[in-house]
Amino acid sequence: MHSLSAELQRLFGRPGQDLPDALPEAGFALDLVSADERVWTMVIGLAPAARWAPVAALCEGVVNVLDLPPPAVSVAGSAGFRVWFSLADPVPLSRAEAFLAGLRARFLAGVQPAHLSLLPSAAARDVPLAPASESGAGRWTAFIDPAMGGMFADETWLDMAPSPERQAELLAGFKSIGAADFLRALSVLEPGGAMVPAPPGPMTGLVMEPPAVPGAEPHGGLDVGGGYVDPKSFLLAVMNDPGAAAEHRIEAAKALLPYFP
Repeated sequence: MHSLSAELQRLFGRPGQDLPDALPEAGFALDLVSADERVWTMVIGLAPAARWAPVAALCEGVVNVLDLPPPAVSVAGSAGFRVWFSLADPVPLSRAEAFLAGLRARFLAGVQPAHLSLLPSAAARDVPLAPASESGAGRWTAFIDPAMGGMFADETWLDMAPSPERQAELLAGFKSIGAADFLRALSVLEPGGAMVPAPPGPMTGLVMEPPAVPGAEPHGGLDVGGGYVDPKSFLLAVMNDPGAAAEHRIEAAKALLPYFP
């Protein structure tokens, strides 16, 4: 097996699904849902009209707010960009849809629905796997370094076939999301989860100062930002902050117990 095929299988394959050799001319439709309605890979597509900024915001939010591994990103030709989320363990389709909907609400609220696709869904379960030739267009889809994504803002494709070895090296740096981390992130994305700091604008007047946790030392060492609109949101952020002191996280968890069954 080619090293690129091995990396694609590691990140996006599932049992019983054989991925093609590297760089298929005709492309390959990746089936995202197994026969028993389980999902290993999720994809968010953003049309060229959405530009690069929301892709960058999504990737930044996934890493800095949800504390998840960076998602892989591909240029998708006439389809724009695709952001790929690999799961170490499968989840039910309904849970994958909830995760994608949460990402959309949290990080992509400003993107027009016509410029956005969430896969898989009940209506669409396949996605073209990169890298591949975009039929009849003389263009190639490919995975890219997200740090270089702005270079593709005007042309979301490559004019020549990417190097399979370089694509394999790039994908080797990405990790799948572990089961515990996925559930933790999903709890943050659900309604009532930890809030992203509020943007400037009409909401600014509603922002509350972070509440003190009874019996804990001052939170001078916390790095969860500000702009939380209620105490529960702030406490969830403290509990999920890997940089916070253990005692702060424990006290926040205790304070949150009445909110959860």
